[in-house]
This record gives sequence, C-alpha cells and structure tokens, in this order.
Amino acid sequence: MSWYKRDLTPYKAAMASALAALFFSCAETPPSAARKQDTRFDIPGYFKAEIARLNQSLPTVNKTVVKDSLSESKTLKISNWTDELASFSTVDLNKPAYSGLLKKDSTANKIVYTATDPKIDISKVEITFTSENKPKAFVIERTIKNSLYQTKEVLKYQADSAYSLNKSQSVLLLGDRQYQIESAFVH
Repeated sequence: MSWYKRDLTPYKAAMASALAALFFSCAETPPSAARKQDTRFDIPGYFKAEIARLNQSLPTVNKTVVKDSLSESKTLKISNWTDELASFSTVDLNKPAYSGLLKKDSTANKIVYTATDPKIDISKVEITFTSENKPKAFVIERTIKNSLYQTKEVLKYQADSAYSLNKSQSVLLLGDRQYQIESAFVH
C-alpha cells in the first residue's frame, strides 16, 4: 500500500476546527448572559446550625402535646433535636420546584415569601430578624393535598424562646384529626 499516500492535512484542520468549536460551546456562560437564580433564605442551613447548637446545650423545655381533645404536658430535655425540629428543617425555599412561584416582600426586619401557585405545598413563610440581621422568628404555613388526604400545618419558631406545630389533617374515610405541639424553653 505504499503507492497509496493521501494528504490528511485538510482532514486534520477540519477535525481541529470541530474540536475547538465544541470546546468553546461548552465554556461557561458569562454572568451577564447567565440566567439569574433567585436565592432565598436558607432555612435548612439555619436549622442545621440551630440543631447543632441545641444538641450541644441540651436546654429544658415545657412541652404540651394535644391530639384531638387529649392533652399531655411535660418538662423535659430533648435528646434528639434533629427529630424535634424535622418539620422546620425540611422546608427549603430554594427547591427548583418553587422557582418563580414564590413572591418575596421584605421590610427592614422581615421577609415574607408567599406562594403564587396554590398547587405547591408552601403557602407562606415569614422570617423576622433582629436589629443585627439574625433570624429570630419563623412562621411557616404549608398545605399538602392529594386524592387521599389534605394536611394544613402552621410551624412557628422563636429562637431560644418557643416553637410550635399546629396541624389539621383530613383523611378520606378516616375523618379529621387535629395535632398541636407547644414547647417553651425553660430559662
């Protein structure tokens, strides 16, 4: 096959051009052209830090649990704050599913996020800040609906003061249930 010598220079040039075009098309988009991501307050991050702090200090709380009409109160030390505050730490306003569906309204010491679509589970989140711009209180309203049940929750948390969970649930064929947990830190 020594008689068949082909000049590959044009093919090499075309291949190099194609690779260069592919490389530059995958390059990062400049910030001015990039789609702006609206980042909201990091609720899971806040509660992760709060849980670590509370697990370290192990404060005593007065806790009252009400289910329908039955009530029980105790003073106790919570040994697992991850479980205790799980309802709060699962609320993530930065989920892609909420993109464009939360309206933000803010003042000097308060941010309120309100759902613009009733189909998402978050209805409203209100965060109040201290004068040092540290979160001091949360009010979270959620509604979860499907063909079998509907749950409405109102979660409240005041740093080093109190937290509560009010939940009403309507389950098909089982009826309505009411749950309430009220906890206050003992100082």
